[in-house]
Amino acid sequence: MNPYSFPRYLSAKRTVDDRALNRPVWEALLNAFQPKDHPRILEIGGGTGAMFQRLLEWGLLENGQYTLLDAEAENIAVARQNLPAWGRQRGFTVTEDGDCLTFSTPAGRIRLELVTADLFDFLARSSEHAAPWDLLVAHAFLDLVDIPHTLPLLRGLLHPGSLLYLTINFDGLTAFEPVIDARLDEAILALYHQSMDQRAAGGDSRSGRRLFTWLPQAGFEILAAGSSDWAVLPRRGAYPADEAYFLNFILHFFDLTLSGHPALAAEPFGEWLAARQAQLERGQLVYLAHQFDFLAALI
Repeated sequence: MNPYSFPRYLSAKRTVDDRALNRPVWEALLNAFQPKDHPRILEIGGGTGAMFQRLLEWGLLENGQYTLLDAEAENIAVARQNLPAWGRQRGFTVTEDGDCLTFSTPAGRIRLELVTADLFDFLARSSEHAAPWDLLVAHAFLDLVDIPHTLPLLRGLLHPGSLLYLTINFDGLTAFEPVIDARLDEAILALYHQSMDQRAAGGDSRSGRRLFTWLPQAGFEILAAGSSDWAVLPRRGAYPADEAYFLNFILHFFDLTLSGHPALAAEPFGEWLAARQAQLERGQLVYLAHQFDFLAALI
């Protein structure tokens, strides 16, 4: 049985992301988002619905049409299974109609459409005459694609004044503490970052800082930006919530990415992974990653 569940990883990082999200950027979104009667929101790479939950819990949405797009059917299935109970526990009346869920309160109604599709297939199918989206959300996703190619395509979904809320965009720094072997640590992290730059689907290990240039080049005005760093550390030898699983999955990413790499000897890397796993099990491992959040508007 595969011990690694990507939907559980997404769930486990909910508390990590909650701490990391840049609050001034979030406040700028609250101030800038002046929805009409029934605003249209599109989230790309929406996973199992954590950002949808957050936007409701943190007070951004009371009414609207929310489309959550993800390429992985497993993620959409988990969202479809878990979100109704989550909503009812928080006082919503939830009605279910296939892959559409409606969350209602006396103050308003939010219709959630769950869509399994690749982003670029979705973009290719979208009609130029379809109603534009008022807010586009990309959480921990945009740095996985070719951003200079993707941003102009996203423009076609929006109208002047539409907002982009782009969060957890990686920016070239990963660190583990305590250090095992400074030179080996540096070599492993450099190869890991290099792998991000060599993905067939695109991506950039310094997407965070480059968005400061790429967004204006694509016709967007940056309204707010700030760091949204992951910092995962134990408290009294234990990790909060399910963050030990999150860290275990991060080590799994390193294993999948770098095992067999021609520039990395197998035995030292295997010993490094084992040492990091032992630090995790002892409640000693600290993990850091540098990222940026953005709020932008289509000019």
